Amino acid sequence: MIRRTHTTCIIIALVFGLVGPMFAQDEKPASPEKTAAKKKTPSRVAVRHVLIGFEGLQRPIPGVTRKKEEAKKLAEEALQAAKAEGADFLEIIKKYSDDPNKAINDGVLGILQKGRVHASFREFEAAVFALEIDGIAGVLETPMGFHVAQRIKIVEYSASHILIQYKGSERAKPDIMRTKEEAKKLAEDIVKQAKVEGADFAALAKKHSDGPSGKRGGSLGTFGPGQMVPEFEKALQKLAVGGVSGVVETAFGFHVIRRDKIERIGTSHILIQYKGSLRAKPTVTRTKDEAKELATKLSKEANATNFAELAKKNSDGPSGPNGGSLGLFERGNMVPAFEKAAFALEVGGVSAVVETQFGFHVILRTE
Repeated sequence: MIRRTHTTCIIIALVFGLVGPMFAQDEKPASPEKTAAKKKTPSRVAVRHVLIGFEGLQRPIPGVTRKKEEAKKLAEEALQAAKAEGADFLEIIKKYSDDPNKAINDGVLGILQKGRVHASFREFEAAVFALEIDGIAGVLETPMGFHVAQRIKIVEYSASHILIQYKGSERAKPDIMRTKEEAKKLAEDIVKQAKVEGADFAALAKKHSDGPSGKRGGSLGTFGPGQMVPEFEKALQKLAVGGVSGVVETAFGFHVIRRDKIERIGTSHILIQYKGSLRAKPTVTRTKDEAKELATKLSKEANATNFAELAKKNSDGPSGPNGGSLGLFERGNMVPAFEKAAFALEVGGVSAVVETQFGFHVILRTE
């Protein structure tokens, strides 16, 4: 609802194959190794870039008419400028980048997770994951054009919000009939309630929010800089974890925002589907009772040591061939039953059978 919908978000979607402070969680450069051991590749990196477009791209950039050869030459020029001693990468972005929103997103692409990129971005992925923080790579070609990329520190936010819309606000539901003045007054009343000690923000969101996140207590999950509209992000940056904003106006209506703690875990799972479960493969013919029985058996057998092999042999999920690994995720990114069970586990712990619309899961917490 309040996330940006510009060129950068399109690029993020392609990269991930797709959908965070006073206390920001920043990534710090690794200290030099005392031995010659091979440096561990990070699992996540944050990137900003210069984008040079040309005619014929699958996602045309407004106003860009140069030929591909011209674009490559310009990208090479930008790369040399970026690598010059004392160069300011933000200034290089301002001078060269074709991203129409570069003035407000500073060229930030967001956070990339290793192995979760579209095939057409594999070269881009390899280049940026090989960088140290502040390192620069280029010229990199993707379906979006030519890139000169810089790895930056990871900064993320996590937030919940209550959105109060009015008739005429952007993407307002058809049944929203309140005036702008009425919406603002309601938001002001909610601020007072939300700031009372012990207030249940999630309950207020479920009761009042017009946003799609209202059903899950207003949680927007975890996200990086530039992924929310500027008014929202600026208000969020001023809050400490647990803090509640005043009324924040955007094109979507009036928001009451709470800054949340970032909680991230790693998991693997074994998914046992049955005929009729959501997204079940055509080859799945077992009944629901049979699926539950198998999941129960696996839950009793599974431990941190044998989990990957059990997943490879039994899981109906796409992560099965990878030992069931789902990588890292934050609160708000998984269906509620799965999330509740996963976050309740200790590292190395295996869950009892967890039922969702996709079938029956056995979960191992890895991080």
